Amino acid sequence: MNLDVGGLIKQCRKKAKLSQEAFADLMHTTQSTISRIEQNLIACEANFLAKAAAITNSQDVVVATLFSADAAMQFLQTVPMFIGGFFSWI
Repeated sequence: MNLDVGGLIKQCRKKAKLSQEAFADLMHTTQSTISRIEQNLIACEANFLAKAAAITNSQDVVVATLFSADAAMQFLQTVPMFIGGFFSWI
C-alpha cells in the first residue's frame, strides 16, 4: 500500500484554506519545506503529520486515510499469519 503523505498534507492544508506560507508559519518551518513535502520530495515524520492534522483540524481525514479499507485488508491478512506462527512456536 502506497500512502501519498504529501497529498494528504496538501488536502488538509487546502481544507483549512491555508496558503503554503501561512501553513509553514504555523508548522514552524519554511514554505519551501511544505512544498517539497506536498510533492513527496522529502519525507515527514509521524509527529509532523499529527501536528498538521491538528493545526488544520483535519484529524478525521488523516485517520480515515491511514485506516482505509486497503490498510484494514492488509492487517486482516497479516493476523492469521501471526496467530499461526504463534501457535506453531508454542
